[in-house]
Amino acid sequence: MKKKDRNKKLVTNKASIRSNVMEKMLEIYYPINYRDNEKYIDWMGYLITKDNSPTYHHIEKREDLIKKNKDIDATLENGAYLGEKSHQLLHDIEKIDIDLYYSWNHLFLAINKMKCYPVDDTIKMMNRLRQLTEELINEHNKKL
Repeated sequence: MKKKDRNKKLVTNKASIRSNVMEKMLEIYYPINYRDNEKYIDWMGYLITKDNSPTYHHIEKREDLIKKNKDIDATLENGAYLGEKSHQLLHDIEKIDIDLYYSWNHLFLAINKMKCYPVDDTIKMMNRLRQLTEELINEHNKKL
């Protein structure tokens, strides 16, 4: 098998692993929005739509996993269910306020440990972090 074909197969397998993990996340966490029971939300409280499709966020970064010689494949324990826009927002936050970024990741780890859809206290924390995030982004955009 040519190197190019092997790499293509490897990428396909990793995409398949990620897809399987995302499907399992949906089964376990079933992210239904409390405000509108027909819409899915991600773990930052934002709606999943055709323009904001779900992504997998590595809580512990891939590059850190590589440094520790750990498996970099998507796993339930190290993942968060985020829409594309939330995922980008989270990485924008990382550049502006690392503590807020770590607070989100701490929440994601807590959700993973529960192995169920976030309970009321977790939803309250999600809403509070989302409020802080939106305030931070608004302030940051005013400065630009």
